[in-house]
Amino acid sequence: MKEIGEIICQYRQNKKMTQEEFASRLGVTAQAVSKWERGNGLPDISLVKGICRILDISPGVLLGIAEGKVVENSNAVMEQEIKNNLFAEPLLLEVGEELISCVVTGLESDYVNQKRKELVKARGILMPVLRIRDNTELKKSSYRILSYDRVLWEDCLEAKDEAAFREMIDTVAGLCEENYGEIINKHTVKIMIDNIREFFPGIVEGLVPERISYLRILRKMQEILNRKGSIRDIIHILEELEENLESRENG
Repeated sequence: MKEIGEIICQYRQNKKMTQEEFASRLGVTAQAVSKWERGNGLPDISLVKGICRILDISPGVLLGIAEGKVVENSNAVMEQEIKNNLFAEPLLLEVGEELISCVVTGLESDYVNQKRKELVKARGILMPVLRIRDNTELKKSSYRILSYDRVLWEDCLEAKDEAAFREMIDTVAGLCEENYGEIINKHTVKIMIDNIREFFPGIVEGLVPERISYLRILRKMQEILNRKGSIRDIIHILEELEENLESRENG
């Protein structure tokens, strides 16, 4: 079984990150990362979640535990790359080589979550987790935004700094709002409903998904979004669905 440090090194290099960049995003020193990768120490357990998020791997992969292997040999990097391409992403940002550094720097800020908060507050739109990856087939200063493999936007940027990152994220947020009826899925709906369940359990308990499925809620939300309406009032959306259900049941 591969050592944790070796796995960190493999996936870090696959992301084209230096030890310094990885350490900066994780909040540790480059010396600590070097120590792990040389097998002279282990990261603290509190860092596991951050490591997995930055490297885009599961804790099982980090610990060297086989999880539904899809390759015959021990090429963990190739295996994860294959798994990452098994399905189309709801929201994906691909960047050319020259934009990688500004993305790495930009992700250290909370700008993506700021835009996510704006969308939720304005129209109840929960922007899904934005997957970001480099694409060597793009022009070095280009980026493109996809939803379920459909290209929504493609452009080139002159700047390669934080302003460029913000421009890309602003574009992502705008496209998410414009195309949300196609981007939203059952998983996103479940997150929304779980949030209502936490604050207003009486609205949801015994209703979702027992009587009203997440798919039914999804279709109702898509209907509202197609009319350019807001889905922020989830409570009344659920009450309307329950009322319609009772009307059908009572004949």
